Amino acid sequence: MTAIDRIDTPRPPAPAGMTRPRFHLTPRRNWMNDPNGLVHHGGLWHVYYQYNPESPDWGNMSWGHATSPDLLRWTEHPVALRYRDGEQVFSGSVVASRTPEDGTLTALYTSAYDDQHQAQSRATSTDGGWTWDRDPANPVLDRGTAAFRDPKVTRYVDNEGRARWILVAVEADDRQVLFYESSDLREWEHLSTFGPIGPKGVVWECPDLLRLPVDGGDEERWVLLLSTNPVGEHPDPDGSSMSYVVGDFDGREFTADEARLVRLDHGRDLYAGVTFDRTPSGEAVLLAWMNNWRYAHEIPTSPWRGAMSLPRRLDLTRSEGRYLLRQAPVGEVAEWLRAAVPSTVPGVAQPFEHRSGGHLLCELGWDPRSTGPLTVRLNAGAGAEVAVRHEVATGELRVTRTGPAAESVHPDFPTVSTAALSSDRPARLLVSLDGSLLEVFVNGGEQCISNLVPFGPGPVTVSVDTSGRGPVTITTVDPVVHLPATPPD
Repeated sequence: MTAIDRIDTPRPPAPAGMTRPRFHLTPRRNWMNDPNGLVHHGGLWHVYYQYNPESPDWGNMSWGHATSPDLLRWTEHPVALRYRDGEQVFSGSVVASRTPEDGTLTALYTSAYDDQHQAQSRATSTDGGWTWDRDPANPVLDRGTAAFRDPKVTRYVDNEGRARWILVAVEADDRQVLFYESSDLREWEHLSTFGPIGPKGVVWECPDLLRLPVDGGDEERWVLLLSTNPVGEHPDPDGSSMSYVVGDFDGREFTADEARLVRLDHGRDLYAGVTFDRTPSGEAVLLAWMNNWRYAHEIPTSPWRGAMSLPRRLDLTRSEGRYLLRQAPVGEVAEWLRAAVPSTVPGVAQPFEHRSGGHLLCELGWDPRSTGPLTVRLNAGAGAEVAVRHEVATGELRVTRTGPAAESVHPDFPTVSTAALSSDRPARLLVSLDGSLLEVFVNGGEQCISNLVPFGPGPVTVSVDTSGRGPVTITTVDPVVHLPATPPD
């Protein structure tokens, strides 16, 4: 294999607004959206993704390819699956053979044909994911419909020890997830259909089926992930988002505990997230596209457009009689924070201020009963400011993205995102800022808010204010100092 670019190489800043991330996955140039084919294989994390090899705008959909040893340092490779005349390569997944002597990787992806017909196709790699051979029998799963897409494959072992492959895909317009099984990843039998539930006026996309532990114990529950995108003459201006449903899967049917979709991330910019196959720890690790279809085509970056979230470890916890999905960053983020020396400031008596280079991890701990409302402000100047505020009276965390810089991106870009945050117990917050990407993890990931921010080149000042004198513990890390130095282009 030949790497064409080190993604963590310093780049010139985007000329019209948003700064390129350093410890998130972005392409060197051109358009990126949904993550596809996430798999750990040969000691590397492989990420394939929706990619336009010819433009920073959507089109010519192909699979880009990048790898990482640690989910923070990325190397970009040549296009893995390129569009062809009459066929674009839409979203899908990759699984590794479970036979030790067989190193085959198998991709299932959506072929989007020019006749407005979508079906599932297959490709295989025998050299570790660097080159791919399309199956001459493609498509291998075809319903003859226009919006049958986004196959995600997982391994299922029943109570008798029988193993088989389970594929979930959507009939997007019908708001349905279809379940299939196979023993060879080529012949597929339909098992059942789930949905529709939840709001109308959206399409369902990018499903994933997971079995997750509850509170670190022996109990496990099944989770169905979904992404929803508004459609119609007057689509919801909030745009696209991710949701999940907790329930049970018996090998044929998924049964939801409740007929409702639960918001996975309370920000505006997390979509199409799916999990890796064959993680070394066996844990579920999710990666998502940090953008929103409402304004994705107008994000002011060049020559690249699109970025992935921090990879997140998923599990479940019990909260008020329901199962709650938790998300926490994986990789070296936690190690960097543990190695840093925290500061404790006495609240309003000594407001905290930190000047960063625009790439920052900031962890905060406080007790709202002694601090009162707490506000974290990120100010990049030139009208670009984001406020993260804990409203004690309402038990909410509010992330406000307004002002001239936000308004210049798109009319629907300014927003106030909210998530629950109790006011009667100690609170923890992890704020990750990487150029134009802001991710906020509440109390170990019980709630998350992920937003693009309109920060350009230059420093970002972080300030913390409280209304009371209770102490606030603050730990800051500059992730860039932990990344390898690489020569400029």
